Amino acid sequence: MKIVKTAIVLFAITLIVGCAATTAPTKSAATSSAASLNGGTFTRAMTSEPASLDPQGAPSSGLSLVLPYLFDTLVMYDADFKLVPYLAESWQIASDGKTITMKLKSGVTFHDGTPMNAEAVRFTFQRFKESGAKSPIYDGVKSIDRVEAIDDLTVRFSFKEPTANFWSTITMPYAGIISPDSARKVAETGKGNLVGTGAFVLDQWQAGQSLTLKRNPAYKWGSTLSQNRAAPYIEKLVFKVIPDATTQLAALETGAVDAIFVNQPDQRARLQQNPKMQVDETVLNSLIYLGFNCKKAPFTDPQVRQALSYAVNKEEILKVALGGVGVVAFAPLPPSLPGFDASLKSYELGYDPKKARALLQDAGFAQSSSGTWEKNGQPLKGVLLTSNRAPNDAIAALLQSQLKAVGVTVDIQTLDSKAVMDATTQGKFDLLVWRYDWNDPDALNIYLGSDRIGATNRVAYSNSKVDELLKQGARELDGAKRKQLYVQAQQLILQDAPWQPLYVPLDVLATSKRIEGVKIGFMGRMLLNDARVAE
Repeated sequence: MKIVKTAIVLFAITLIVGCAATTAPTKSAATSSAASLNGGTFTRAMTSEPASLDPQGAPSSGLSLVLPYLFDTLVMYDADFKLVPYLAESWQIASDGKTITMKLKSGVTFHDGTPMNAEAVRFTFQRFKESGAKSPIYDGVKSIDRVEAIDDLTVRFSFKEPTANFWSTITMPYAGIISPDSARKVAETGKGNLVGTGAFVLDQWQAGQSLTLKRNPAYKWGSTLSQNRAAPYIEKLVFKVIPDATTQLAALETGAVDAIFVNQPDQRARLQQNPKMQVDETVLNSLIYLGFNCKKAPFTDPQVRQALSYAVNKEEILKVALGGVGVVAFAPLPPSLPGFDASLKSYELGYDPKKARALLQDAGFAQSSSGTWEKNGQPLKGVLLTSNRAPNDAIAALLQSQLKAVGVTVDIQTLDSKAVMDATTQGKFDLLVWRYDWNDPDALNIYLGSDRIGATNRVAYSNSKVDELLKQGARELDGAKRKQLYVQAQQLILQDAPWQPLYVPLDVLATSKRIEGVKIGFMGRMLLNDARVAE
């Protein structure tokens, strides 16, 4: 066995090339000494609140935003894609890759006062395997054959075969360790919330308005990513529900909130000119795509999906809807993830209205005198579903216009994020503008794997050859071989066209400079243990 220490570069199982997020610069020591070391409130806007605070539940808007402050994971990534100890202080990996033994930190307690130990870790993952089927990391958790509490502070993970995506799975906020006592109480009474070991504790939840967390005074096991590894200086952390992006911007500028996530170029430019704001780019490994409901006619036909893909002018979308900020996408994975390959450009269904019309004819559609397409007396039309968060409205309007130009009528339906998630998991849509953010090429399995239909596979795409390649990719420990498996899978996906990749966004977090010491970590997470409210 090989002992893995804090300083070592991420070992081969993760097989991930570095992808750095930026760190917000902190002010001088002299300035910080003038700040309030304790107390004060930090308020962040969020578009909509989570459905629950169960890390193992179905994904919902805002859930991954709140979880990291309430629940700690065993390990985490730093901004350079390197593993950092968290609740686990060290680990050993068997030479065959089928066993990973972790030594846990001592003296860690849950918010309910019970100890965080090996049995709590075993309980967490056993509960996950039994009831977490709707979670986006469920496939990664399923790959764990057994979890054993060897002694109070030693836990062993066993696998039937090597698993390449284990580390990316357990670094996600959904893998937070939960108090067994809290889980049993919630199960017995149907009331209350699960409890973690995080730096903050749930204080108050006003439905539809805000989630308020308060400092955990017992906290003393923070990661090396923060100078302050004890309780945060901030007294309260508030997530205020503000659905509209323009209202969020106004709230930041007036001081009603201290931080917002920005994905609109005009807002970004405006905030960069504001001397009271700190604007930091984030790398979220994201992709925005146009999806087709592969279980709903006529989008069950790959030729129809291909035809509509050829009708999409991505350059126009980037220029008009995004102000040129972002990168046109041609593959299902963004460039920041292994598995992306420039050769996939040759498989792209690029903008070509003539090919769009020709493919519709090949699919049995005939164009009427008015320019619309019909088959067996039924017109080719659909409803384009997206969330009401900008810039989705502008993107949807452009797609509507581009499809109309080739004779396809599309109506636009905008709902809040939760309603879109509900509609897509139930298959109640035709076309979809959506986004994913993920930390591993296993994103292809999560969002396009057949066994995720009805959950995270929102477009109900199914291809057995793709499934097999993705399963091999999840097991393959050789980096070059793993990448090639994902390249092969993407070649098939691009031919089947369940998605038309649109663009890779360039997002930022904007923070009021009245808050000092905020750092931006992996996947855009705000690290707040060093944050202080300046007075």
